[in-house]
Amino acid sequence: MNRAGNGSPEAKDAEQAADLLVTVASTLNERLALTADELARSQTMLREASNELMTAFRGAADRIVAAQREDLDTAGGKADEYGVVLDHLYRAVQHLQSHDLVNQLIDAQKMRVDKMREKLGEAISLATPPVRDPGGTEQWIERSRAMLDCIVAGIQQIDDDAKGARTDKRSAGSVDLF
Repeated sequence: MNRAGNGSPEAKDAEQAADLLVTVASTLNERLALTADELARSQTMLREASNELMTAFRGAADRIVAAQREDLDTAGGKADEYGVVLDHLYRAVQHLQSHDLVNQLIDAQKMRVDKMREKLGEAISLATPPVRDPGGTEQWIERSRAMLDCIVAGIQQIDDDAKGARTDKRSAGSVDLF
């Protein structure tokens, strides 16, 4: 920006403050983009691992059930042994279902990151119109205040969304089971 060549010291300070605010907003926006990418990669890896584990556990449990039925038909005495193994497998499947909850939490975080990135983008765009009087402080202060108001509004929106999600008792704590 640096447009205040021969302006007052106050105007230069206001311009520097506006430049600093743009730098902070831009840097935060870049960091949030990296965070969103990392969340998406983590979620993909978690889903792939969950799917593989769920398939393996489910397949093992189904085979044990089939073997147990065969042994019962032939009056074998291994039914108790199968029951213990099945209990372990089904408990493992239940623990894997918690991965769905983790995915829901990651989705919520991604949504918050995306909303904040959107607000930071809006705040940065507020800094792009040219200042009519680079030597005056009013426009620099106005621009900085508009940027801060936009960022604060974004934070407030995210906080309100988070509070709203907790008050919906029908979906609070719900996890889709297979």
